[in-house]
Amino acid sequence: MNAGYRLAAMLLMAPLALSASPPGPLQLERPFEFQLVLNGTQSWKSGVQATEATTRQTYTVNTRLRSNGFLYSDNLLDTDNAARMEIKPMYYARQGLERLRASNGGKLPTTPDDANTIFERYRQKGNHCRDNLECNQQAAEQIAAVNAMQDNSREDLEAFLNSHGSGPEARFLYFFGYAGCPVKLSIQYALEITGTRAYDKKKEKPLPFRLIRTADSPGNEDDQKTLCEKYVATVDVKTGTIFVENLFIPAPPGISKRTINTSTETVDEKIGLPPPFEALNWTSAKMRQTTESGEEKVSLPLTAALDGDNSVQGTFTGKLDISFRWSFKPPAGKAVPAKP
Repeated sequence: MNAGYRLAAMLLMAPLALSASPPGPLQLERPFEFQLVLNGTQSWKSGVQATEATTRQTYTVNTRLRSNGFLYSDNLLDTDNAARMEIKPMYYARQGLERLRASNGGKLPTTPDDANTIFERYRQKGNHCRDNLECNQQAAEQIAAVNAMQDNSREDLEAFLNSHGSGPEARFLYFFGYAGCPVKLSIQYALEITGTRAYDKKKEKPLPFRLIRTADSPGNEDDQKTLCEKYVATVDVKTGTIFVENLFIPAPPGISKRTINTSTETVDEKIGLPPPFEALNWTSAKMRQTTESGEEKVSLPLTAALDGDNSVQGTFTGKLDISFRWSFKPPAGKAVPAKP
């Protein structure tokens, strides 16, 4: 941790201070649900080539996030990027230091070398992260903790971990996805593009063209795993405002049937059919700071290719109607106890 994140600076800014609640609050869970319905039309023209496209897509997602129940004084997903870049490393340091203390009989190790020894024991047990999100986050926390020990005395760090915030500053709950969470995912996807496209070098000889893409999918195994581990959210308990990091919308596996002139090719799209670029951007921006539940409808211009092929030259025009409904509220207004 560099000098900008030394403990003195942490305390002056009161970062991530815990509320004055009893030690070890119960874990909380909240369901995170949204439904996104898209209806789009698009025209494309490039010289003698021209196509018309229509699409209807519905994404219904239900998952669950978990909080440790502490109220923090800083928003881990602060909309100010500069503040966020300071808050996140300090949160990682706190989490890593707490884990170190728990693994060392309730006290922090004496030196950074002692801390590295404890972490090395984890690695020797085969804790290789690869694509495991929780493991990778713990690795970041370990690095932040060792850096904090290099820049601060053990006594100061112990005092920091034992400190509790109070007053109006302690207001944010942090929620994270977790492995094995309950997930429900349903995606319906229909796209049709018809017209003419030219495949000669000069693009002067247009041929009849048709692309049909369909999917009716509960998502694949990777989607299920990602939905459990992908989301991070914070809740301002005083205002009911929620902040969601990078809303994840799965691309469903489906079928593409492409006809050029009289030749048809069918492709099993295992990687997934892409949601419209405009929908991804708009929903992520919407959830960056919003209410605990809501519904919104909006129409956006469609300037990116609906089939995801932006390599073609020409002009895209069209409209995407979006209906978006979301909820991140405790059931019946109460916190949901986490499973042990």
